[in-house]
Amino acid sequence: MLERERRRLACLIVLVLAFSALADDPTVAEVTHWELQAVNESGVGTYDVTDKVIITGIVLNNPEEMLDPTPGTGFVGGQWQIFIQGEGNDHAGTAIWLGQYYSRIGGTYDYNDQELIGELCRINKDPNTGYTISTGDRVKVTGWYMFHNGKLNINEKHRIEPFFDFQVELIKPAVGLPAPEVVKLSQLKDANGFIFDSNRLTGCEYYQGRLVRIEDVNIINPGNWGRDGTITIRDSNGVEFDVQLGIGSGFSRFGCPEGQIDVIGILNQESSSPTICKDGYHIWVTNYDGNGLVLTDSGHLRGNLPGDVNRDYIVDFKDFAKLAENWLQNKAGLHDCCQ
Repeated sequence: MLERERRRLACLIVLVLAFSALADDPTVAEVTHWELQAVNESGVGTYDVTDKVIITGIVLNNPEEMLDPTPGTGFVGGQWQIFIQGEGNDHAGTAIWLGQYYSRIGGTYDYNDQELIGELCRINKDPNTGYTISTGDRVKVTGWYMFHNGKLNINEKHRIEPFFDFQVELIKPAVGLPAPEVVKLSQLKDANGFIFDSNRLTGCEYYQGRLVRIEDVNIINPGNWGRDGTITIRDSNGVEFDVQLGIGSGFSRFGCPEGQIDVIGILNQESSSPTICKDGYHIWVTNYDGNGLVLTDSGHLRGNLPGDVNRDYIVDFKDFAKLAENWLQNKAGLHDCCQ
């Protein structure tokens, strides 16, 4: 009996210590994206000044066009991710990520489907106005961070307790996307592969997390076209670079652009190693508007009538057929919030 009581006391002490640790106020500071994304010579993030950070910038993508928020989808379940680009001299950008099944990637607990929808509803909307955060908005993000295969992400540290929540707050709506930086593929790759500079003054690290424009390239593997596909572009000098396609509807509604085109997207990194992070760079284009000359989503085209689903400048039965394909479908964390 005495041994059992000792064990119960020991367990109680462990629980008290755990909750005491959670009760401590974390250190927090406003930092630039440039400071947050600092790396060492192996490409591993070095920022560790505070427990949490505050960053501001422009939202580069709608999350549901980058990763699928539907509960129970894939290995990690529903996911949510936006990129925030720094402004002015803050030449960097940061990904903000949330997932469902943290136990599958080193965490302890998971969100059930309804809990995930609640979290998506919370981070999709400004807590002060209820405004739905969208591409081109200026926002402030406060949260914990974790290094992932080449960049420091703001996330929940793979924990579901409210203590680890991050917050997305609106500063100003509809500021507009920043002008993409024109980059040559020769500035990203050379004969040795990806150009890596730990000082982030040249090469892929200099543009990582930011909106870039690659001009005058061809898609060399159009058979890979489609939602969540990976295509490869090549310039006139034979330099090749991968483009990750998002899950926006444009990739199924419109065919692969042909001939010489430009590409506008977010330069991202998903390194093959968590400790030597000098590879895995690609451009992420989350949706396509079907314009035929630039692989990007510039929003609504001319003559956009409300019922013109396929954007051929006339409302007819073809639009009704497209609408019927998605009857009663919705994106988790948007429609669900009103129920």
